[in-house]
Amino acid sequence: ILVGMFLFTLLCLKLVIILEHLGISLLWTSLTVFVLAWIGQFWGHKIEGAKPSFFKDLQFLLVGPAWIMGFIYKKLGIPFK
Repeated sequence: ILVGMFLFTLLCLKLVIILEHLGISLLWTSLTVFVLAWIGQFWGHKIEGAKPSFFKDLQFLLVGPAWIMGFIYKKLGIPFK
């Protein structure tokens, strides 16, 4: 999972460099993605019928990205532990 998270981080950094090179505001782009992601998250939880886990414990905000990477690994058949 470390390798996957590292590669995702590099991809995000590359995207930031591209946005800066194109003169697109990183602040407004980040705020837009943040708001849309939260809307999507709460909409998904409404459909699921469960409250987000981070309401119980803020640690889930940090664990979430690694959990999603593990889900992607499983879908791709990549073994990890």
